[in-house]
Amino acid sequence: MVGQALRMAVAGGLLLSSVLAAEPLKDLQHRLVAARSEQPIRVKVDVELEHKEKALLHREGFKRRGQVIVEAGPQGLHMWEQIWRNSTSSSSFWGSQRTSPPGPLLAETEARELIDSAEWIESFLLGLILVDDRPVVWEGKEARLLVVRPADLPPELEPGKASTEGEGPPVILEAKIWLGADGLPLALESTTAARLPGLTTTQHQTLTFQQAGGRLLVARSTETSTETAQTGIRGSDSKTVKVTVD
Repeated sequence: MVGQALRMAVAGGLLLSSVLAAEPLKDLQHRLVAARSEQPIRVKVDVELEHKEKALLHREGFKRRGQVIVEAGPQGLHMWEQIWRNSTSSSSFWGSQRTSPPGPLLAETEARELIDSAEWIESFLLGLILVDDRPVVWEGKEARLLVVRPADLPPELEPGKASTEGEGPPVILEAKIWLGADGLPLALESTTAARLPGLTTTQHQTLTFQQAGGRLLVARSTETSTETAQTGIRGSDSKTVKVTVD
């Protein structure tokens, strides 16, 4: 009887710990719902792209800067003045330099994530579990740090393994979310990865947030991705975005 009671107590304790661990994420999700707004907003978005590629006898890269105006409200989202203002490139490739025409500064989905960050974070949290929750200091302010990871990693992301079924979507390895006194995100860092036969891709993203017009939106985003192939080719891309509310 004593042994059975002890086992029941341990099981109950584990269940309680699981429930308590889930509560911070549920609370965050509830607060994110309230951090969305249909009120009109207009922001200026500065974008900087940088690409580097290196192989045994070749180096290539470019850097581009531009700006776009994003407006959103009950009538939907619109982007204006999407212009690359500065572009430089370099190459050590034997023969003519390979260049590609610059694409748009922002896709519509990216613009929505910038000005409606609450919805994006809600989707981001799906399938993740809390592994740490502690008080910290973030840029001189008292904050709360949540560390989340996927409940299960796909087999191809285990050491020494690769996907055998073609390319799959990048998987979040770990994310850190700093919460302010109001329970809303101050910043977020995430690392994602995809591993295929002969190719490994890793992406690191850092975001800081601001609040305006009753909504949570990005203040600054830095995203860096690297690709390493067994052939020796290594490439990296970085994208920095700064959002200023007009």
